[in-house]
Amino acid sequence: MRFDWRLMIATLLFVLLLSLSVFFFYSFKEEPYTPSPSSFRYKYHFVMIARDTDKNFWTKVLYGAETVGKSEGVALEYFDSRSADAKEFERYLEMIILSRVDGILCSVPGSSSFQSLINEAYEKKIPVVALDKETFSNENLSFVGVNSFDLGFKNGVALTNAVKKETKVAVFINLSLADQSYDRYLQGFNQAIKDVKEVEVELIINSKGESISAEEQTQLILKNHPEIQAIVCSDVNDTLGVAKVVIDLNRVSEITIIGSGLTPEIANYIERGVIEGVHAVDPFELGAQGMSTLLRLKQNRSLKERYDMPLFLINRDNVRRFSNNYMIVP
Repeated sequence: MRFDWRLMIATLLFVLLLSLSVFFFYSFKEEPYTPSPSSFRYKYHFVMIARDTDKNFWTKVLYGAETVGKSEGVALEYFDSRSADAKEFERYLEMIILSRVDGILCSVPGSSSFQSLINEAYEKKIPVVALDKETFSNENLSFVGVNSFDLGFKNGVALTNAVKKETKVAVFINLSLADQSYDRYLQGFNQAIKDVKEVEVELIINSKGESISAEEQTQLILKNHPEIQAIVCSDVNDTLGVAKVVIDLNRVSEITIIGSGLTPEIANYIERGVIEGVHAVDPFELGAQGMSTLLRLKQNRSLKERYDMPLFLINRDNVRRFSNNYMIVP
């Protein structure tokens, strides 16, 4: 029997063509589109940027902002400049504005050189909310944070309640505050002590808001001005620096410290009686109010807002309660 090669080849070609037809049919068949989880878009893309070196504080601010933002469809990115350097912060802010996000939460430096960046964001329809410390006045900038006059006044009241004799005071004021905020803090402080003859402001110290710098300044003050019996601070890092030096020089019983801000270390100093008391805001609430404000601005329910955060006096009587409530992120 003669083998038919032509039939064999024809059969193989048929099988090959049939296989290719089936392959291409299923390869190019249109499937229903099922988006991946990452392709779901958020309603708003916001950015939060901090330049303060108090990581513990800003972690809680971020948590408050995220909590409110989640219910409103907000994707929130966080940038930490990792230092208090204004130039580095400026670079971050420029980058964020160029990326055309939907809104910005930030701790704006007091320098008026940032005015142009805030105005640029406004022109691009990017609302900006300044957090925590009062900054320069700008019609395009909203604010949620500490009223400088209020902080100065309450620190003054706390001091007058703490001292029982004639006391000469050194006042530390952070230079990162805008000029008007600096003045308002002093106005508030002077208003509180004006009728208290026992309290006399001996020195006003311009600080950099850095713990190490505050330590150096405190050492010089206590060496050259032994008459100083109380030190008042407008900044958390100044408060820490002053407390460390007072301990090192063994002058805890001689120096009354009224500070600002709450950290685990400051809470420990309060419990030990090193620091008489501090005024602080609830960082979670600061973030929550900041996010709520930014959402109203973005949704055109408001053009500009200002919200002064409540200040709490934290001393040995309540420091544990405040530490448990406001210093722990779930």
